[in-house]
Amino acid sequence: MRHLILLLAALLPAVAYAVENGDTTFTVKDKKIVVSVDSGTTTVKVYNSDGYRLSKTREMEFVDGQEVEHVFVGSPFVPAENLQNMSFRPHYATVWFGMNFLTKGAFTNSSDGLHSRRTGSFELGVTPYSIAVPFNKGRTFGLTAAVQLAWVHQCFRRGYAMANDGGRIAYTQLDGDAKGNSINYGALRIPVMLSIQRDYESFHMSLGLSAEVRTNAEYRFKPSAATGDVHTPDGLKLRRFGLNLEYSLGMGPVILSATAGLTPLFKTGTGKNAYSMSAKVGLDVLELVRMVKGKNKRR
Repeated sequence: MRHLILLLAALLPAVAYAVENGDTTFTVKDKKIVVSVDSGTTTVKVYNSDGYRLSKTREMEFVDGQEVEHVFVGSPFVPAENLQNMSFRPHYATVWFGMNFLTKGAFTNSSDGLHSRRTGSFELGVTPYSIAVPFNKGRTFGLTAAVQLAWVHQCFRRGYAMANDGGRIAYTQLDGDAKGNSINYGALRIPVMLSIQRDYESFHMSLGLSAEVRTNAEYRFKPSAATGDVHTPDGLKLRRFGLNLEYSLGMGPVILSATAGLTPLFKTGTGKNAYSMSAKVGLDVLELVRMVKGKNKRR
């Protein structure tokens, strides 16, 4: 018995040392609080029920009898009580639909000489991948980027037929209107944008540029009795590479955006350039899921 007591007494310092260097964990409601001591410094970390560490708006450290306070300053747009739930996200539409039209200048509304029609012209798109990098601790300002795929349907006036003229597109006026006159093409866009945002239930705004790689256009012309037989090519040559100005404004998962071409889509036989522009509405599916989950947790 005496030997057992002596053995336990010898082990007590080792046990005390292990407890001193270990973390203490306890749960308050749905939060897990971990208290650790390292070299005389006591720190506290808080995790949610899913195991994610919550961001700190204010931290208290106790070091050898003196109190040291670290304050994490956020943004004036974000209340302090919301910072722990804040994360900086890309905010790109997972799917979108847009109205597409052509202009003869990068920042003009005129389409004279291009014979394009806004009625019936549209684009569809998806965003398979996106990333976001915050620049401030409040996570309200930063850089976002994405990979997007778009399919564009552009209509033209039915009294004209289109053809390739070397590296340009030529128009031929017809005696009557055709049944259909349009082009279809695909595009790969890589937008890089500066973004200002609050939490996912509030607004977010982004501005930047996108590089675009296009396929050549499939030309769809349907003659009529008024036009007679008209020989048209199956495809039209477009500029392979382009640069666009991108803007988006969103509220939660709903995103309104616009794309304005800074380089021409193609050049006509008369020397006019055609620039593509589109106004779009889209849905961020991931943000919709987060918003639904957040509302369910608060109930």
